[in-house]
Amino acid sequence: MKTINQKKELEAKIAVLRSRQAVDYKILKDQYHVTIDSFKPFNLIKNTLEDVITSPNIKANLINGAISFGSNYLTKNVLSEDSKNPIKRVLGKVLKFALKNFIDRK
Repeated sequence: MKTINQKKELEAKIAVLRSRQAVDYKILKDQYHVTIDSFKPFNLIKNTLEDVITSPNIKANLINGAISFGSNYLTKNVLSEDSKNPIKRVLGKVLKFALKNFIDRK
């Protein structure tokens, strides 16, 4: 009689394991599709841009870079030190010095 009970218990455990295996397979399959979607080029670019937009350090670096670029353009092209006008040369040097000190502090 023990063999009949053991056989029924074994069949019950096999049924539980098969149902668990089916659930695990479904979860694995769903995760596979999520992973495949996340590696599509559009989603990679979208997620990267979202990280850039939400990161405060990157925002500050972009703002500082834009300020540096703008100040360099202004001092080199508008208030050029190579200008024949002495007022522009002096203003260019003063502005360059002031902006350099301002940017170095930040």
